[in-house]
Amino acid sequence: MTMDRRTIVTIVLSVLAFSLYNVYLQKKYPSYFTPPPPVEGQPTPEGMEGSATESASIAERGEGLIGDSPNGASSPDQPMQTDDPTSGASESPKPALLSAEELRFENDERIISFNQDRSAITSIQLKKYKSSLKGQEYVELLDSPLVLQATINPSDKLGKRGFEAFREGNRIRFVRQQGDFRIEHVFTLPDEGYEVGIETKFTNVGDGPEELTAGLLEYHNLLIEQSSGGFGPASFVAQQNSFIYSVENSREEEAANSYCEEPEGPVFSLRNETIDFIGFDKHYFLKVLSPVDTKLNYDFERIATNGNTAFCPMSLTAYNQFGFVEAGQSIELGFTAYFGPKDVEILAATNPALQETVKFGFFAVIARPLLAAVKTLYQWVHNYGIAIIIVTLFLKILFFPLTRAAAVSMKRMQKLQPEMTRLREKYKEDPQRQQRELMAFMSKNKVNPAKGCLPILPQIPVFFAFYNVLGQAIELRHAPFFGWIQDLSTADPYYVTPLLLGVAMFIQQKLTPNPSLDKNQEKIMLMMPVIFTVMMLSLPAGMVLYMIVNTLVSIAQQQWLNRRLEHQLG
Repeated sequence: MTMDRRTIVTIVLSVLAFSLYNVYLQKKYPSYFTPPPPVEGQPTPEGMEGSATESASIAERGEGLIGDSPNGASSPDQPMQTDDPTSGASESPKPALLSAEELRFENDERIISFNQDRSAITSIQLKKYKSSLKGQEYVELLDSPLVLQATINPSDKLGKRGFEAFREGNRIRFVRQQGDFRIEHVFTLPDEGYEVGIETKFTNVGDGPEELTAGLLEYHNLLIEQSSGGFGPASFVAQQNSFIYSVENSREEEAANSYCEEPEGPVFSLRNETIDFIGFDKHYFLKVLSPVDTKLNYDFERIATNGNTAFCPMSLTAYNQFGFVEAGQSIELGFTAYFGPKDVEILAATNPALQETVKFGFFAVIARPLLAAVKTLYQWVHNYGIAIIIVTLFLKILFFPLTRAAAVSMKRMQKLQPEMTRLREKYKEDPQRQQRELMAFMSKNKVNPAKGCLPILPQIPVFFAFYNVLGQAIELRHAPFFGWIQDLSTADPYYVTPLLLGVAMFIQQKLTPNPSLDKNQEKIMLMMPVIFTVMMLSLPAGMVLYMIVNTLVSIAQQQWLNRRLEHQLG
């Protein structure tokens, strides 16, 4: 198939210009493409330096919430705030405080710490994942303390203070009274896994019926991270937060930063909806809630920053209108939270709907077996880089019949090229006649230029599926290959593999016959390795490794086919 020369030139120059300008911006304004430093009093986010001591201190103090004391702490010396509008007292007796140890829950997978005053989760540390490649600190899932509390006022987006708390084994219960309702919510933290059960209960302790609109409030500050620049999965390096929810296994997602650029106020709502999950996605990790068989209303709102531009306060309320509740009657709502890694096997065992959070794209049906193959091979070779190489080799062997069919078609076109060139010259003054003569000539010789392209089409879905696997699989996070490549999920620090890929692609183009292109078009296409090299500079090393192996095997297959077809077709 031929392509207009000006179209090729336009595409190539546009991509090249954008690539070079992108690299120029990253070098000229490096601070823009670097996440901001941690704000004092906030947990150190993943990938940034921090100490375990600081994380522990934050977990104990519950710092960083809007509405807290000036230094962010929830001090035990502060008076309990009353929410009874009929009460004229400015203070009420302080509830008994649990110790830091009683507010801390640990199993083999994670450590979760609470703050009693705000009913906030102040720290979620994932013990099987490190915050950085060389560090020993656990991944901290929270950018700031996460308020999770039952509410009877969905318009209150910041939550209340002054809870009583009771530790009962692996359960912790928070209780407070507001008006004629006793409000309780219980967190159940299993001995294994990443789930947390949340039960809310609203009891009318008054003398008569009271109207109730109630639910669960989630409120916390999201770290505003800047894009890392680059192409495609290069942006994954920034580990940006995304707001995510799913209805009937149909996932919707929006980068949280886009919400943070909006003014204070409502940004999203659902009414009377049964959802699979709702919360935040941080590329490799999740913080989501799943209601227990209940249709609810959902309000997602942007809160004023109070001048702290490094963090974006967001509030999510899941609630229902229950009408009048009789005296002594209780209303209950249940939720299950998942705070953990986006490991496909763990998600499937925990809640199959959560598998949709792993963004395998349109070709997920192909991506999942590919990921399973990589993980299976890893059990044998103990190196994900080698596993990627083996899977790539297998795919090249699997599609070799299609590669051969394309090579045969191209070879036949190459043999007929002199005669086709003569026809083009003969009828160059009459383009329509030229086209008719060329089509008649190819039909007579049973040659179809499309045959050189069509056998490649079935390979495209596999390419994109594997591409998504290598960009999404948490297994590649901090996974070493050899030598200087110690993390297959990040870019090659010395750009060696992108340069090798560019050289390999140049060699491949020189060795692959393409009779449909004239000399000028061939020269233009030789620029493609340069463009791809620039693009690959910021891609994860695992992806570049896959493309290098794919290109080298393609060169070997092409050379072998050239010799065989030269002998067979003469």
